[in-house]
Amino acid sequence: MSNKAVPVKYKTESLLKSKGFTSYQQDFARVLLPDPEYTAEEAREILDKFFGKKEGE
Repeated sequence: MSNKAVPVKYKTESLLKSKGFTSYQQDFARVLLPDPEYTAEEAREILDKFFGKKEGE
């Protein structure tokens, strides 16, 4: 058995309403995140790739 922590997945709507995701255009973000759940890192990576954001912006 591995000691690696299982990434926590959140409901997409909860992620989009969180402070960390308010800078994204919400309508586009909903289209780009069609699955019901994502980790925060997965969602941010998908959105940053589309919106052209670099890490730290």
